[in-house]
Formats: sequence, structure tokens, C-alpha cells
Amino acid sequence: MISRRQFLGASVVAIASTGAGARELPPLSEILFDPALPVLGNPAGDVTIAEFFDYACPSCKAVHPHLKRIVDEDGGIRQVMKDWPINGDLVLYAARMVLAADRLGSYAAAHSAVMEIEGGLTQRSIDGAMRDSGIDVGKVRDALELHIDGIDALLERNRAQARAFSLQGTPAFIIGSQLYQKPLNPEEIRTAIGQARGDRQQPS
Repeated sequence: MISRRQFLGASVVAIASTGAGARELPPLSEILFDPALPVLGNPAGDVTIAEFFDYACPSCKAVHPHLKRIVDEDGGIRQVMKDWPINGDLVLYAARMVLAADRLGSYAAAHSAVMEIEGGLTQRSIDGAMRDSGIDVGKVRDALELHIDGIDALLERNRAQARAFSLQGTPAFIIGSQLYQKPLNPEEIRTAIGQARGDRQQPS
């Protein structure tokens, strides 16, 4: 069991929700509620978890099943994934394809399929993982061609936000109004969710 002091000592930053701060951060609402972001979990959840991630990031892959389980079991978490493809063109391809799959209503399946690829990414492995999940890759490519400008604009907003936070890599999490610039284990995620709910209940 980690103590509250140990947990809070691990690269945690409070984010102001009322506008840009010393590092000219955008409002929290723009980061968490970008209308182009696909939403996992409960869209009306009382706590939002946002993760800056990369499909080739081993730590992102390791936390994926634990975070998915926590979101499913909790029932009150709104989850958004902030693609930040920093590990090359294949990660950019994966991000674009998964976001294009969202335009076909298949984001959750496509995201999990690509996140669960073992070994290095290739275009064949990305397409194959999506096909194995029942997704028509040809239709996804058509959607990508149609929506490429909007998808790339979303990726650029994510990148700009990561730079505003001076993030050093992936994963990084926003849970409630706290930024955690490190991988989190399941216990730390649950503690952060509890803290976010406690903060919401405190009188202003």
C-alpha cells in the first residue's frame, strides 16, 4: 500500500480549469472535452481520465488492460485517449487509422486491437489486428482519406498540449484536474480517481 504522501510526490501537477497558466496551458475543458476526441467508458462519467499515449510505448501497452478493467468495473469514468505519436511514422499510421475507425463507430475495437499488438508495429500488423477485430480496413482507409484534415488537426492539438505540459514522454495521465507525468499502476490509478472524486465533493 502506498501512502498518500508517496503517491502525491510522483510528478503530480494541479491544472487550473479557468484558463492558461504560467506555461500558457489551454483550459482543461479544451484538453478533456475536445469534440473530436473519441470517448471510452461512460460519456457522462463524473471523473475523466485522459492519457497521452503512443501505440509503440511499452508502458502504455502494459497499463492498457488494467486501465480498461478499472474503467469497466467503475462505471463512472469517462476516458479519452490523447494520441501523441512520438515513435515514428508507423505510430502515426496507427493513430490515424484508429481515429478513422472512430468515424465508422469502431474506435474501441480498433484501439484495443492495435494496443494489444505484440512486438514491433508494422503496417501489416496494424491492419491485421483491426481485421481480426472485425473491422473493414478498406472502409477505414476510405474514412481516413475523407477525414484526414480533421484527424491531423486533432493530433496537432494533442501534440501542442503535450508540449505545453513539457511532457518528457508517454504515458502521462490527467485524472480529474491532476496531471501525472509517469506510468501509473492500478492502485495509483484508483487512488487518483478517489482523490478526483474527493476534490469534487469539497466545498469551493
